[in-house]
Amino acid sequence: MDFQKTKTLGIVLILFLLLLFYKCPIQSVTGLPCPGCNMKTSLYYLLHLNINKSLYYHALLIPSLILFVVCIVNYKNEQRVKGILIVWCILMIVYYMYRMIVYFPDSPMIYSKNNLIYLIFRHV
Repeated sequence: MDFQKTKTLGIVLILFLLLLFYKCPIQSVTGLPCPGCNMKTSLYYLLHLNINKSLYYHALLIPSLILFVVCIVNYKNEQRVKGILIVWCILMIVYYMYRMIVYFPDSPMIYSKNNLIYLIFRHV
């Protein structure tokens, strides 16, 4: 595997891990949920076979996992991987806008007052 393909797979893996396992930097700074917020909760319920709650917290978790596996399997076809990632990004953005319109600021798209901007302006 050459360097470019390794780099692409590394970027996809890092994005996947950031979306699932780390505290959201966007929500930590702004208080607003990001497109990947609640994926970890969704994964928790999916692993406990509670599909309804998993879909409630983030309906694109299962397609994201499937697309991640497809990208790993098709790592040799760079055009296909790029196309899959573009489609995934578009789906995430559209689904994020839907969630912000329908759910925000209620569960699962909650505004967090424990963020940097709120803390700064609270003292001004």
